Amino acid sequence: MTTEESTSVQTISNESINVKHMTLEKGQKRQYNRKTKSEDKAKELMDKLLEQQELARIKSEQDEFDTQKKEADEQEFTRHIVEDIDQKKLKEQQKQEQQMEMDQFLEKLIPIAAQMKEETVSKTIMERVKNAMINTVNYTKIGQKEGEKKQVTGKLIDLTLVEDGDLCVIDFDINKKLSIEETDKIRQNIIDNMLPANVGLVKTAHGGLHAYCNRDGYTLPSNRCVKCIVLDNIEIDIFGQMFKYKEHGGMEQKELVQNRVVGPNSSFRETKNNKRETLKYEAVNDWANMTHLASLREILDSWNVDIEIPFKDYVDKVNMREFGWQITEEGTIDKMSDEIAQACVDGLKNLEIHNYPQPINMEVSLLSVFSGIYGITNEQIRAEGMKNIRQYNKLTPNAEKNYGETSFNGERKPNPWILTKILRYHNKDYYEQTIKPLLKQNYEVKKQQKISDTVQQIEKHVIDLKDPFTLIDVSSKALNGKYENKLELVAQDLLKVIKVVPCQNGWCFIIKEYDCIAGKNTIKYKSKTAIYDQLRSIRLWQDGKKHITAIDALEQYHSLFEKIGMKFISNNEGIFSIFQGFKYMQLDEVDQTKIEQFLGLVKDTIAANDELIYEYLLNWFSFIVQNIGKKTETSIILQGLQGIGKNVFTNVLCELLAGYSSKNI
Repeated sequence: MTTEESTSVQTISNESINVKHMTLEKGQKRQYNRKTKSEDKAKELMDKLLEQQELARIKSEQDEFDTQKKEADEQEFTRHIVEDIDQKKLKEQQKQEQQMEMDQFLEKLIPIAAQMKEETVSKTIMERVKNAMINTVNYTKIGQKEGEKKQVTGKLIDLTLVEDGDLCVIDFDINKKLSIEETDKIRQNIIDNMLPANVGLVKTAHGGLHAYCNRDGYTLPSNRCVKCIVLDNIEIDIFGQMFKYKEHGGMEQKELVQNRVVGPNSSFRETKNNKRETLKYEAVNDWANMTHLASLREILDSWNVDIEIPFKDYVDKVNMREFGWQITEEGTIDKMSDEIAQACVDGLKNLEIHNYPQPINMEVSLLSVFSGIYGITNEQIRAEGMKNIRQYNKLTPNAEKNYGETSFNGERKPNPWILTKILRYHNKDYYEQTIKPLLKQNYEVKKQQKISDTVQQIEKHVIDLKDPFTLIDVSSKALNGKYENKLELVAQDLLKVIKVVPCQNGWCFIIKEYDCIAGKNTIKYKSKTAIYDQLRSIRLWQDGKKHITAIDALEQYHSLFEKIGMKFISNNEGIFSIFQGFKYMQLDEVDQTKIEQFLGLVKDTIAANDELIYEYLLNWFSFIVQNIGKKTETSIILQGLQGIGKNVFTNVLCELLAGYSSKNI
């Protein structure tokens, strides 16, 4: 029986009647049937399908957007490239137009500049300096003051007052210690080999030379470039007008700079050896009427010298560039070796060669190339160089046009060293890797040859104990500038005092020194460290930031000091005690019984029976004996009561070693 609220179930059986009652609570109402479930699945599938379609639509739109953006970017990129190309073409066109305008301007300007230059260079030296001359008085180099009435004995030329500003003077100062004949020979060599014919020449008071030439736009580092080149027998200064006014605190002042040289037909007096002498400046050639003077640039190029850089850089680099100089002590120019010539020819490639002879640091001119190649003495290398000019380089139209004429002009001015300068500025990597090492090698060969020649000339002194000359005299001469920046003179004096001999541990030094107790010169045996300490204190002169000392003389001419052995020449038997060597013979076998008492003292008293200290002392003592002259870097300090044997210990050391290893004791 069923009702709305509950259901009762009755069970009837034949055997017995058992009634079981169950009450079922009414649950939630059924929310769906089979039909609604199918509809939900269909709806879910439809939603997924719509979602996929939406995603596909979005992706399609994104792809389309990306494609459009990519096309737009590519179009923008292409537009930029086209604009850049057009811009570059425009700039190139403008550059070409500007170059054409500049070329046209130069074509008009060059004749005008050439005319102005011709007006200047065609004047005689006297015409150019007539308003720049100052009287000197009373045989001095002092200019006459206004209103002063004194005897006029000469002329000064103030290059600052020369109107054209292009006149300059090369001053060759020849070593005053040379004889008149040697001085005259060097001066004539300078005239014949180092200078062209068209320079005004004045012989200076001490036999040197003033060469007047045109600066020709060469940018000197200062008005007075002192000691641009320093050799043993020649020092070269260059004077020109670079700055007319004085400078103070970085500001140009109104006061003119004095830049004076002594003119020809001038006299002055000086005292030499307590004798008053009158010296004269004399014209060598027709100085006053010289015109069309040579160019300073061409002269320096022929020497392979370049100072046309900031002065600070010049000072820093002067030692680095010294090996490029090709001037000899005799006033001649070195010949170029075939090896360097071939290397220069090999490096003349991929250059743009111009017609106008501009400074080499700016561009390569055809004239400089021809001048360099015609200077090569080896015909085969020279022919190869001539062939390479057109084969491996680009010539400008004007250079091609004037090829033959320029070749003729270059043949008249041969100078092989100008090729190294061309490569230094326009093929820098090749110059650094190939040319520079060859120049340095060439310089070292000449330097060693010079040292070798000097060694042959140095007087080979022996140590003479009767001669009072010692290292103190070397120091005194250095302080008074007696060595004139010549290491060979220092070495010559050192030979009177020092010798180097082979010993068991390398080279050993013997030196003559005055013994104030004995009252005579004695021979002492010293280590390299001790000798170098003494020589280092003798400062000879300054070379840039480096102090040149007596060590430099010893090392440069070391072979002169080396001796295989020593021989003492004296009839006085006692003289051998001055240099005694070791007093005792070295034994092949040691008899310990002879030194037991000493070793007992060392162990019992000095080391206080400490085995470690005892072993250390023996090793310390052994090191001194086995390493004569070397410092142990350790000092033994003895402390204890008086009379316990400390002096016995030190007396043994001094008996064996005093005078030979004093720094160790």
